[in-house]
Amino acid sequence: MKFRFLDRVVSSNSTGEIITEVTFPVSEDYVSSLFHAPGQVPFSIVLEAMAASAGRLIEVVSDDRAVALMIKVDEASFISPVNGGDRMEVRSELLGIQDKSGEKVGLARAKAFASVGARSVADASITYLCVPNLNTRANSE
Repeated sequence: MKFRFLDRVVSSNSTGEIITEVTFPVSEDYVSSLFHAPGQVPFSIVLEAMAASAGRLIEVVSDDRAVALMIKVDEASFISPVNGGDRMEVRSELLGIQDKSGEKVGLARAKAFASVGARSVADASITYLCVPNLNTRANSE
């Protein structure tokens, strides 16, 4: 079993928006679990994909100088199920960030919206702890 919840970045900008995509293969173990409807992707996995998208946005905005760690889901709504084989698009926008430079530890908030085709499937407001990316810092010195 391999978990990969961010297949590609469709578009992003440093002003605070990103669009990502993920396809949930039918062959993944979480699609055939006994704890939800057959063929359905668990809402926790949908939320994780939204968190990964917004986390990548924070990295883009900080020019990869900060690493975003999800610390709290402020609110989440699951509107419609996502099925194995579906390609989900996640549009995330940055609501605020304490240290855009990535030099200090700070907080950030983002809102993520997920859809499959024209069908809205979920949205969430998520808070992140942003810490300096030591790999980037070591490479720049």
